[in-house]
Amino acid sequence: MTEIHSTSWQAPDHPEGQIESNHFVTAKGDDVIGQLATIRLENGDTLPDLARHFSLGLNQISAANPGVDIWVPDAGENLLLPLSFTLPDALRKGIVINLAAMRLFQFKEEAKSLAVTTYPIGIGSTERPTPMGQMFVERKMALPTWYVPASIAADHRKKGDPLPEKVPPGPDNPLGEYALYLNTPSYLIHGTNKPASIGLRATNGCIRLYPEDVKQLFEGTAVNTPVSIVDQPYLIGHRDGVVYLEVHPRLEDSEADGIEKIYARLKSIEKKSALRLDWKKVEKTVAESRGIPVPISVTGQGGQESEGHAVKIAHPDSLYGRPEIPELKTEGWYVLAAVLPDETSAARLSAIINHQGPPIPARVLPKKDRYRVIAGPFEDAGKAKKAVKRLKIDLELDGIVIEPSRKK
Repeated sequence: MTEIHSTSWQAPDHPEGQIESNHFVTAKGDDVIGQLATIRLENGDTLPDLARHFSLGLNQISAANPGVDIWVPDAGENLLLPLSFTLPDALRKGIVINLAAMRLFQFKEEAKSLAVTTYPIGIGSTERPTPMGQMFVERKMALPTWYVPASIAADHRKKGDPLPEKVPPGPDNPLGEYALYLNTPSYLIHGTNKPASIGLRATNGCIRLYPEDVKQLFEGTAVNTPVSIVDQPYLIGHRDGVVYLEVHPRLEDSEADGIEKIYARLKSIEKKSALRLDWKKVEKTVAESRGIPVPISVTGQGGQESEGHAVKIAHPDSLYGRPEIPELKTEGWYVLAAVLPDETSAARLSAIINHQGPPIPARVLPKKDRYRVIAGPFEDAGKAKKAVKRLKIDLELDGIVIEPSRKK
């Protein structure tokens, strides 16, 4: 099997435009879609930026690349893009959400094939998990207003962050620009002002998508579309006569006997068909839980989804959604977020701050043998103080406001 993290690199054999992230057409009997890819990291890359550009969740890209630093990965390293997915074991109609994979699938039947659109999602926290079951889209709304639930308002008051009764459309609205309301009260599929949270258990139970993804879903989903929410960390799929196994880390509140059921299914497949399974590969796939479809049948075909068959693609000239850092200006207000002894730690903290939602621009400025993490510039003292408050609440940082060196 090819070593993904090798520093050796050959010229890419695929332009980025040939790799699909969201929309697939597959034969009705197949369960695996997409194609694995690799990309060479460049200076300044972060996994959240690459995840968003290729419509992956942070959980997917980090699980597929164990040991790679999320915020300051090494330039020149080869990164696996897990752009192949096993469809959930559910009726392929409307929307199916697999909590374990943190992925949404939308199905539309065609004459002899199945059209599948898929997006990464953020899901409910351990304290407020996303409910499972059969639902439907009750209504849709562009530019929604967020009416703050009492329980969430109480949590924010405890943190010293009181919320208004409602939040109108805009950068502070956690619902983003589009929302699909489910018939289960208080649960929505919506956008976000915190795109770096996609692929995390970070919501109050709702399903959260990247802003660009929820726009497509909103436009392509009719009211009354059925929505099935399942939790399937172990997925078996078939494509071109090959059996695949995809394993995700089990959520804390998942059924404990899932692995026993999947082994029983695999033994049944082997018994009822002429296929022979590679049980050592099965055990390795379960142990690693990388969220990648792995060919486990012994066919002599090699399997199209092994890492050795991942296509190499060129690094994009720019990454969609990457936070932009405004230039320094003498009349701006700034916040000193931290002073750290090494450049890597400072770069990591700066990247984390940049990916807050709404964004807080930050950069690293060296000073003697220390590295300062500076947020800003901000237009006035009020915005700088608001940033100090957010850094304290979100990251437990004690920021210090820096006044302009030259006032207008």
